[in-house]
Amino acid sequence: MGVDELISPRAVVESYFDALNVRDYARAAGAIAEHCRWESVASENTHQGPGAVVAGLREFVTSFPDWHAHIDRVVAEGSVVVVEWTVTGTFTRTFRGREPNHKRFRRRGCAVAEVEGGKIVRYRDYYDRLTLHQQLNLVVPAAGQRTA
Repeated sequence: MGVDELISPRAVVESYFDALNVRDYARAAGAIAEHCRWESVASENTHQGPGAVVAGLREFVTSFPDWHAHIDRVVAEGSVVVVEWTVTGTFTRTFRGREPNHKRFRRRGCAVAEVEGGKIVRYRDYYDRLTLHQQLNLVVPAAGQRTA
């Protein structure tokens, strides 16, 4: 049995979150398998492998430098780990062409991770994207819709 098999799936996922909070992207990438399929269900974005996942997270954290993820609850069964999380941050730098407005957000969500051999092999994030955009004043009203 290798060292990777001795690390519980729960510990792998918790360590990944810890690495992100201290901006240790090498350690975060080390928790993700090369063939990992990483899905943001709310945004319908999918990334493959640690390089793409970490690049996306770095882009977000650059625009929200005080970004922090708090683990509210973890449930693990076999190789599957479910994490309820709360993420906060302030929009202080340009993000995907949008100018910062210094608005804070608080986003709650849930992630389902599958871990094999000490690495995350599949990850799905679920959260309310509309509420996030409303908190950041990024919602564009539909044609003909009045704003308050």
